[in-house]
Amino acid sequence: MDRIELRRMNALRVGSITNTGQELKESVGLMECIDEVSSSMCQVSGLPREELFRPRVELETPHLVRSWGFAAAYKNTGLGGGAPDISGAEVELYDDGMFEVRSSSAEMGQGLVSVMRMIVAEEMSVAPEQVRVLVMDTDLTPNGGPTTASRQTYVTGNASRYAAKTLRNAITAALAEKYDVKPEQIKFKDGIIHANGNSMTYAEIAKEMKSMGQQPRALYVYEAPKTQPLGSGGDMHFAFSFGVQAAEVEVNKLTGEVRVLKVISANDVGMAVNPLGLQGQIEGGVMMGLGNALTEEFIVENGNVVTDHLARYRVPGIMLTPEITAIIVEHPTAEGPYGAKGVGEICSIPTTPAITNAIYNAVGVRVDKTPVDQELIAREIWERERK
Repeated sequence: MDRIELRRMNALRVGSITNTGQELKESVGLMECIDEVSSSMCQVSGLPREELFRPRVELETPHLVRSWGFAAAYKNTGLGGGAPDISGAEVELYDDGMFEVRSSSAEMGQGLVSVMRMIVAEEMSVAPEQVRVLVMDTDLTPNGGPTTASRQTYVTGNASRYAAKTLRNAITAALAEKYDVKPEQIKFKDGIIHANGNSMTYAEIAKEMKSMGQQPRALYVYEAPKTQPLGSGGDMHFAFSFGVQAAEVEVNKLTGEVRVLKVISANDVGMAVNPLGLQGQIEGGVMMGLGNALTEEFIVENGNVVTDHLARYRVPGIMLTPEITAIIVEHPTAEGPYGAKGVGEICSIPTTPAITNAIYNAVGVRVDKTPVDQELIAREIWERERK
């Protein structure tokens, strides 16, 4: 059966039941991811679909064999399993008109700071440059929960959004009282607040609220939709992200060496809060998956760790970086901030199976252990051709 049609036939859709017994009610973009990657493979390679998964060689280098591999995956957003999933954020307006959003959530390079900044800027109708972000200082910030399970954009993003909304509502109420107008007559636009023919900057608002005995800040503790433990009925997770990848590899039949030439990655992220940052995250996720597939091995001998520093643990560098095509698919989820859901892990999950499937399609060697052992590939090819 055609590799792509096999995935389409088994793809999760709205109404599908997951392997944990949960019915998917919304935000299932797997089919679109499959179609986007399938189409992009033909465009990038210049090959018809029926040729994509066949081995290809050049007359000048018959020992180098190329082919494509395909893989699909899905990943939960949030802790799930009945665990309370809570994050707090505080937004404060200062006398200079700057905002600060605070949470103890950890920024590990995944782009949380930019997400928080952009969400607050959106809610307060200001430029992102007018929002400062303070994270990870547990003495000065509310509890943001752990950075794990692709949860921060969803949970801390929502906490930041609702904290900003709460502050905006407080500003609206203060100005409605000051100018004796209905709250719906207060308008926020480009960093200026308009009320009954009067306009005020945020710096003026901060001072005005303090003169009225109010502090221009708001704290919001967001709790994600409740989940249930496995086997107890109900939803084990509140959202899922979906990813599909195709990888083109080149296998050296003499040495077993594998080079990844191209990777196409489509991810249903609900809604892209920061598209440029998301593209970088997808590219980084692909490289993490490539390292897992080809180079990274944690070695322990006689109870001692051999790969105890980076000189011995092969993290893939720029020389191993393939051409990466990132495709963003948006099927919004109802409760996420503007429809967003997690992407931290889904962009790494399909990489290894896409690469190992490509190896099989190229030289007929099925890999069942990572990182890929090039000596095993060379030996299996040699033994097969010797017969």
